Amino acid sequence: MVDPADLSLDDPPVLLDVRWRLSGPPGREDYDAGHLPGTVFVDLDTELSGTPGRGGRHPLPDPAALQRTLRAAGVRADSAVVV
Repeated sequence: MVDPADLSLDDPPVLLDVRWRLSGPPGREDYDAGHLPGTVFVDLDTELSGTPGRGGRHPLPDPAALQRTLRAAGVRADSAVVV
């Protein structure tokens, strides 16, 4: 296990857990079972993707929606982020 303090960055990074499996279920169950302390779960299907369609299964979300998701997870303009 890696402690966030061991990542050797000046400021502690924002840790995002984006586990996902093609065969399901969503990675939230794995996150709940064990994750690095301070890590925030971000769901690929509901928070990091737009509506499936011509853009594919996981197209980029609307920029404003993505910004809201990342802000809620603690990401700021000057944040170091580890995914």
